Amino acid sequence: MAPGRGDACHARGAAGMCATAQAALCKATAGHRQLVLQLGGSADGPRLREERCRRSAEACELSTGLRQALLAGLRQGPASPEERRELERLWVLFLSALELFLQDLRRAHHLCQLFSTQGGGTAPLHTGLGGWGLPSRKGSRRGGGPTQPPAARCLEEEIEQVRATLAEMESRANIPLWTVEATQPAGMGGTAAPAAGAARGGSHPGHCCRVL
Repeated sequence: MAPGRGDACHARGAAGMCATAQAALCKATAGHRQLVLQLGGSADGPRLREERCRRSAEACELSTGLRQALLAGLRQGPASPEERRELERLWVLFLSALELFLQDLRRAHHLCQLFSTQGGGTAPLHTGLGGWGLPSRKGSRRGGGPTQPPAARCLEEEIEQVRATLAEMESRANIPLWTVEATQPAGMGGTAAPAAGAARGGSHPGHCCRVL
């Protein structure tokens, strides 16, 4: 962390700490999405899937910490109404980020089942003059029905973890989603987690939404 940045986050209180964590979570989930989009393509393979697992674990760890920090900040009573609005806005953005992450996990689960690297399912797609054959989707050549690859089982656990986190968050804090208003036109390339420190809900520009 750059000199003075920790002091600045501390000065901004719980909202500043959570904004920093939200930005880190957004970066981790964005990197995970880029890896998911490569599943089944020419870049697919064990190394790509191991990196996807690592990014997913990083995102899950960040989401756990952010959830605890937001709950603590909302329960302890923010220092000001402005900080309360900022924590509520971050809560809604966090829910949105988790929903997108869950969609990517489900997409990864589908692609890992469709394009298995274990010998069953359809082979990853390759382009070029050499060409690649597509083996049967009925299972391996040794006989027997299709088996679920370890990656798919691991993804099922990740999906259940994120789904449980979403369900818990929706029941732990009574923050209506409609209280957050979009401040960027559609198609402007905004993300669910703006850069830390830019609070549109207050007086700082740069965020994609604000609390009504």
